[in-house]
Amino acid sequence: MNGQRLESARKAMAAAGMDALVCRLPENVVMLSGHWPLCGDAVLIFAQEGEAVLLVPDTQAADIAQDFFGTAIMTYPHGRHDSPDQESEIQRCLTDLSRRKRWKKIGIEGDFDSLAASGNAAEPRVPGTKFRRLLENSFGGSEFADASGLLDSLRKSKTAWEIEKIRIACEIANIGIEVFFALADAGRTAIELAAAVESSILVRGIGYKKARRVRAFAQVAVGDSETAMGWRPFEVTTDRKLLSGELSLLELAVVADGYWSDRTRARVAGHARAGQIAANEAVKAAQDSALSAIRPGVSAGTVDAKARATLSMAGYGREFVHITGHGVGFRYHESYPMFTPESAHTLVAGATATVEPGIYSSAFGGIRIEDDIVVTGDGYEILAPFSREIG
Repeated sequence: MNGQRLESARKAMAAAGMDALVCRLPENVVMLSGHWPLCGDAVLIFAQEGEAVLLVPDTQAADIAQDFFGTAIMTYPHGRHDSPDQESEIQRCLTDLSRRKRWKKIGIEGDFDSLAASGNAAEPRVPGTKFRRLLENSFGGSEFADASGLLDSLRKSKTAWEIEKIRIACEIANIGIEVFFALADAGRTAIELAAAVESSILVRGIGYKKARRVRAFAQVAVGDSETAMGWRPFEVTTDRKLLSGELSLLELAVVADGYWSDRTRARVAGHARAGQIAANEAVKAAQDSALSAIRPGVSAGTVDAKARATLSMAGYGREFVHITGHGVGFRYHESYPMFTPESAHTLVAGATATVEPGIYSSAFGGIRIEDDIVVTGDGYEILAPFSREIG
């Protein structure tokens, strides 16, 4: 399972002279082991040679045994009233590994300023100064190096195994979009729509193509004034009711077993006005234009320029105020590739990204179409197509 990822990671470590990586952020743990941490307290020790080790509380072992590829589990007691201190137990286990391995150079997550959520999104954990001291005490004599660049480089091209996992997250997102399309009627509030989308994904997503743990984060704007602000990287979901002829805009993140999708659709309650129809057709054309440019070796800035030129020719240039897309997969928003006017990123096969042109006006509201794609050997593939109509 995902041997391609294990091989690429170890080659990169060898080139950097790193004997091991110590990862605690969920996105890096899932990339290198297949495990999406339940509570953010997993510690992965990924060796350049030999089997990786995942350190977790013993209370989690039975629930996570089927998650892994190429990884052994090491547990410590935790969660009971008489359990030892968690950090002390982690240090004890790491010290034991250190004595057996004697690694000279260890890569750590030194420079991540944002992170993907663990299974319990309510309480994320980050490897800060306290954890760095713990590592120094556990691996006495080892040199520590920031492996953030190495880890970022690895995720630029997803393996075939990872692409299928991201595809499943996109297909589960379609469950929520289908419900959004069905329920976006006059009289519904934005919060009712968001709740229905998230509920449907939880109920029908878990078990879909063997997905074990699924979460949805739905944001919905309704009405011309709210959706016209939909260019922001968030929607404010209110209790405002959708009126007949008004637009609603769904921004939807779905994570399935640690792999993320990012989708958006717009919908009109009742019959769409001529201006809304024209705007939606322009957005569809802009997405098609951007997609037509995607293939290995193309500048991400070229993809953005295609979408921007199409909307400008249709008379909506000023209404397209955000970027054309961004990376996705191990996180809701990844930093590669960025489809922006000034982007210097060059596309590689296996890159996964959103393509999401949109236009926003107080005259008709906001419309965005966002799909997730993978760059193939000679073009692109939309991972889970869905209707792009607004009514």
